[in-house]
Amino acid sequence: MMSKVFWEFPLTASLVVFLFVFFFAAIFFIPDSFVANYFLSYPREWNPINWFLSSLMHGNFSHLISNLMYLFILGRAVEYKVGPSKWILFYGMALIVSALLDSIVRGIFMGDNTPVLGASGAISGLAAVAALLSPFTLRMGGVTFPFPMFLIAWGSVYTDITNVFEKDQIAHWAHLGGFFSVIITAYFLEEKDRKKLKNGFILNLVFFTLTVILFYFIEARYQ
Repeated sequence: MMSKVFWEFPLTASLVVFLFVFFFAAIFFIPDSFVANYFLSYPREWNPINWFLSSLMHGNFSHLISNLMYLFILGRAVEYKVGPSKWILFYGMALIVSALLDSIVRGIFMGDNTPVLGASGAISGLAAVAALLSPFTLRMGGVTFPFPMFLIAWGSVYTDITNVFEKDQIAHWAHLGGFFSVIITAYFLEEKDRKKLKNGFILNLVFFTLTVILFYFIEARYQ
């Protein structure tokens, strides 16, 4: 039963398994010099090969597990709503835009050449799509459950924006690039798909505004 639930959305599940296996394969079989040359994305070096390969590599086990957890939840929500081919489009575009924004901001404007790695930039793109198309539900085992998908997405954006200049070894600019890549990806979609994204954005905006107002009144009540 658990196996059927895991493989319910095969593209997401396959990438989760691949990244998990690749992490250990890289430790034992890929030389450190090869990792440094090809599996790290350096902001001042605009290299698409490194952008892609760096999304396969993770710094440590906790980094890997954190990304896989988000990928498993967000990826299946997007795969359910748009199917495998558009899933790949959203994920791939988020990967590219996240690397571009990180390179432009940190490499050109900040003069920072600290390399980044991990799939979190691309996963941030899935977070945006999940929030727009499935803000309140998650599909699991053939059943749609209430789930605050929008809170995961917007919580992540808030964390990245408020910590974007912190030296905390987290690629906040890449995360933001992945999240907002959905705006660019929308131009490659059909009109009906763009309309769904627009409606999702309006719904998120309304709910976000109501949430802010609610917190304002709660805070004012207890002052």
